Amino acid sequence: MTPNLSYINSRFTARPQNGFTLVELIVTIVLVGLIGVFTTLFVYTGLNGYLKTRDTTEGALKAQIALDRISMELRDIDTISTFTAGSQIDYTSRTLEGDRQILYSNGVISINGGNGARRLLDEIQNFSMTLSQTDLNADGSDEVQAIEITFNFVPERFSRQFDARIFPRNMVLAPP
Repeated sequence: MTPNLSYINSRFTARPQNGFTLVELIVTIVLVGLIGVFTTLFVYTGLNGYLKTRDTTEGALKAQIALDRISMELRDIDTISTFTAGSQIDYTSRTLEGDRQILYSNGVISINGGNGARRLLDEIQNFSMTLSQTDLNADGSDEVQAIEITFNFVPERFSRQFDARIFPRNMVLAPP
């Protein structure tokens, strides 16, 4: 008896497939997951970099505006009535009205003047204000050569030291 080859061939020939196998589905899901993870990391890194840059720029701008305002105030100083190293200077100005004051207290720099107190900048640490004095006109009395201001501005995501050296335009006697 000869075997029926047509029957054997019909059983073992490849049949057309009508869908995906389980292995193909798992590989596809793993690949989509990997693409999703890398895309999320890319977006997160970009967004985090943007937020840090924005905070740094905002913080630097605020601190620079505060330093510019303090410089403007102290450049036209006429007399100094009180100076407390590191925290306060009371003065009169040639261009601005009334008695004025720059004050550092509890992490806040403020200017008190003719229009009341104005908060200039907060979230400040290590504020320092010093006077450099010398006999500029050789009459035996010391005059203010420069006023140096240094502080660390430390908002939530940004920390940097700022400083300025202000040279008064007028001869100002050093406070007693």
